[in-house]
Amino acid sequence: MASTEYMRYGGNTSCIEVHGADGPAIVIDAGTGIRELGKELAAGSQPKHVELLLSHTHWDHIQGLPHFAPLYDSNTSIRIHALRRRTKSLSEILADQQSAPFFPVSLNQATASVEFIEHDDGDTFDIGDTRVTCRQLNHPTVTGGFRLEANGHSMAYVCDTDMYGETLFAQEMPVEIDDEAEARRLILQGTRDLGHGVDLLVCDTFFLPDEYRPDFGHSSVDDALRLAAETEAQCVALYHHRPGREDAHLDAILDRYRGQNGDGAEILGSSEGLEITL
Repeated sequence: MASTEYMRYGGNTSCIEVHGADGPAIVIDAGTGIRELGKELAAGSQPKHVELLLSHTHWDHIQGLPHFAPLYDSNTSIRIHALRRRTKSLSEILADQQSAPFFPVSLNQATASVEFIEHDDGDTFDIGDTRVTCRQLNHPTVTGGFRLEANGHSMAYVCDTDMYGETLFAQEMPVEIDDEAEARRLILQGTRDLGHGVDLLVCDTFFLPDEYRPDFGHSSVDDALRLAAETEAQCVALYHHRPGREDAHLDAILDRYRGQNGDGAEILGSSEGLEITL
């Protein structure tokens, strides 16, 4: 049973659904939140198509996939996108998660049609009427952020990254760079490209400034607002809350930063079930 201190913002791990005016369902990340979403998507008997954008394969971003109902629906096709890894394929990584002794149903037992698509840093592709761009972020393992554009509106998903820290976490950079400072600069420029002028910036705000640890690969609320100012983003959704933050604590964080941000970007607190119209 969920503790009452976390009921309003929720406790599931990362998952967002994006509705466009045309095209298939677009889902970003497959944390535990994808289970409830899957129940909704599986309703009805018409053929369905799902496009899943995975930022990276740390457990809190993929652990809901084995419980995603459309995966076991023969009337559904699913395309799973992520940045390319040189050492192991996306399909192998996700199959490992659903192998014994971790899960009783293997990925090859999924009855949906599943396709894995691996992208390079900077790739742009279309999903229905939505243009998607992916860029590498500064986080342990190969991690990507996404920019989605459709019908004159845009959003960026910049989760799990240390944007302004002095440690290079990103692995398997697309080009060999001996200077870590230059590599971090290039990643930050790519991050800014994702957020440039967006209507909505969904951004990693794991830390408060006094909590920051340089060995985690995460950012702070101040970092997110700095990125919003640099990119002229219209609205920032604080995202990937640090575990243990109670509703009252998140309310206080929102009040504090809204009071400090003046004429800057609008600030929202991500919560389960939140709907944002652009």
